Amino acid sequence: MAAISTFLVGASILLLLLFYIGTTMHDRKRRYGTLLIFIATAFAIYTVDVMGIKKGIDLQGGSEFVVRLEPGKADDGSAKAVTPDSVQQAIAILEKRLNPNSVLDLTMQPQGDDRILIQMPGVKAEEFADVRTKIQQVAHLEFRIVQTKKAPGELREPGTEELFYKPEKDAQGKELPSAGSEMVRNRADMEGKYVKESFATFDAEGWKVILNFDSTGAKLFDEVAAANRGRQMAIVVDKQIISAPVLQASQFGGTAVISGRFKEPEARTLASLLENPLENPMTILSESAVSSAYGESSINQGMWVGIGGLAFTTLFMVFVYRMAGLIAIVGLVINLTILFGGMALFGFTLTMPGIAGIVLTIGMAVDANVLIYERLREEMEAGKTLAGALEAAYEKAFSAIADSNITTLISAIILFSIAGGLVKGFAVTLMIGLLSSMVGALIVTRVIFMWVIDKKILTSLKTTKLIPDTVFDILSKAKGFIIASLVITAISFAALGMKGKASLGIDFRGGALTHVELKSDKTITDGEIENVFKDLKLPDGKEIGTYYIQRKGNATGGEVIAIRSEFDSGPAIEEAVKTKFADQILGTQGSRVGAVIGDEAAKISIVALVVALIAIFIYLMCRFEFAFALGAIVALAHDVLMVPGLCVLFGQELSLIHVGAMLTVAGYSINDTIVVFDRIRENIQKGVGGSTRELMNDAICKTLSRTILTGPTALAPMVALLFLGNPAMLEFAVPITIGVLLGTYSSIFIASPLVLWYAKKTGTSLKRQVMDAKIEADKAQAAIAAAKAVQ
Repeated sequence: MAAISTFLVGASILLLLLFYIGTTMHDRKRRYGTLLIFIATAFAIYTVDVMGIKKGIDLQGGSEFVVRLEPGKADDGSAKAVTPDSVQQAIAILEKRLNPNSVLDLTMQPQGDDRILIQMPGVKAEEFADVRTKIQQVAHLEFRIVQTKKAPGELREPGTEELFYKPEKDAQGKELPSAGSEMVRNRADMEGKYVKESFATFDAEGWKVILNFDSTGAKLFDEVAAANRGRQMAIVVDKQIISAPVLQASQFGGTAVISGRFKEPEARTLASLLENPLENPMTILSESAVSSAYGESSINQGMWVGIGGLAFTTLFMVFVYRMAGLIAIVGLVINLTILFGGMALFGFTLTMPGIAGIVLTIGMAVDANVLIYERLREEMEAGKTLAGALEAAYEKAFSAIADSNITTLISAIILFSIAGGLVKGFAVTLMIGLLSSMVGALIVTRVIFMWVIDKKILTSLKTTKLIPDTVFDILSKAKGFIIASLVITAISFAALGMKGKASLGIDFRGGALTHVELKSDKTITDGEIENVFKDLKLPDGKEIGTYYIQRKGNATGGEVIAIRSEFDSGPAIEEAVKTKFADQILGTQGSRVGAVIGDEAAKISIVALVVALIAIFIYLMCRFEFAFALGAIVALAHDVLMVPGLCVLFGQELSLIHVGAMLTVAGYSINDTIVVFDRIRENIQKGVGGSTRELMNDAICKTLSRTILTGPTALAPMVALLFLGNPAMLEFAVPITIGVLLGTYSSIFIASPLVLWYAKKTGTSLKRQVMDAKIEADKAQAAIAAAKAVQ
């Protein structure tokens, strides 16, 4: 019923959106828009209220499992020792088993030499059994030819053994009696390690699992089938027969089918296990509930800073734009409501990197409104009525808003498709946020304006002008700015080079994990622990560095505090806690833990970022010209590459939070650059007089007021965190602050000068290219209009 209701509401929203876009009648557009906003907002609120928003392990806590890898068996039957590669292989497999759809926020890191620490958000007690099965099941797949059964009392043939069918389950999940057994060879006729792909499918006979072999496996399977055609082949998983079909052919083309009256969850689980078999068995050593990874104080600080940032944005927009500013804030609130509703509806998990995506969404939503309002002021100054100026403002601002949102959306889609789970959290919130911000800026505020203008509530637009209408020759100073950027970039890279691996935080290179077990009647707050660590020094005089506090239960019903820190800081932290809280604790235990981000995940994330940059470059080449695309990508790379170096230079170590911050910087930077480029292109298309440099200076200065307005709204909450936040929040605030400043700077002093330099160096006429592109676009629009007229 819920699915049908969701479908009907979604269809209604889509239909209203089409009506809103398609109609040219003012009253109808206003009514359709109002109904669209009301239904979308009400449905979003209802969805959040009923379904809630899943929070990641870093924000709400969840369940923790500590597992140990046991020696496995090699192909020759010898013991397969546990190695660092075995641990990384197990982590990759567990990620696929426990998070097949990449919607959960899993944290997995090596602990010691043969253990893995797994933390999962929102696992309920009744789900523990299922998680245990997925973790521990080896899924050793074999194909064995079934032998003829002997009569009772007859000796078994040499080289055979009896294996039983896997028991089925009833509707309540209880195992039914086994369906019997088969005599099979005691060694596999073919191992399952040649499975390239495994997936569940449904047809008239029910759920099945399809296996696709690699080239070696396909050849071996056909050899076994040809030699045993007409006989049963038992498909064996972990010494249990799943099914034993008759080999009806001698050639199978590299594909096998497993059927066995599966239910959907069983089929999907089996497919996942067969595609990702564990080479080393696992034993679960402990399981417990844990608190949020960044501590309650960090979460509370982030929440209050977010509220404070929204309040500052409200005051700032109202101060500059009066009534129009208030309308923008209403649009922003509806935008956030739709964003959270979308996350709840699709079951996405909100993580700390996801919050970075929300920060960028808010920045782009405010930016879209500022773009419209600055255009509105220009149109009003040109002598148009408020209603006429409003139509022109939305029309002229649309291309910049669309281009900046589409480029960011491209990068979000690519990151979601390629990158790992933590980066996916950023990508998910950003994708939904971009779509909701487009709705907020282009539909919500416009419909509200229609009402207040039609009802004579707003008859004129009064604003505070922060930048005078003066054209500064910014590009004449470009050489000095580019030299300064090269120097700072060199310093940034030098800082990374000199520190080397020391620039990477515990998320990337591992560290120490100190467990503090409290007495059942005692408690220690995060604040008390932070006070102890505030002035704590290592024996060599260095500070203890970054640390994270997390809480979990123990077997006796008490509480255990887990402190993740630098490896060298572990002993000092353990000793300080023992000394300060001797009467409140039962004991402490320290151990070494590996990286939260494995080498493979880090590589995949970098590849995703590079692919995103290439896709943005191609899009900008299609929308603008090569010179503009080149300038934008160089400026974007300049910002993204400088942030980690400058953070390290200011004493930080790179962590997961920095990954989210760098992605935020990339989105903000490209957005800023496109706004400037869009105005340059418009100046050329309008035939504004003067040289190319004068045209570009005019465009930069016309967008300068928008830049001055949007910068503080993005920076305000970050500056608050710089002075008020604890270490975890400081990690987030520093790179975002640096990135916003860099993004603003590069769009003016790097991207635009590079476009002008390239045009001069190659003899390219930007004016000619832009006008030719406009002529081609006009021809295409005329052809489309003619085709519609014929129809």
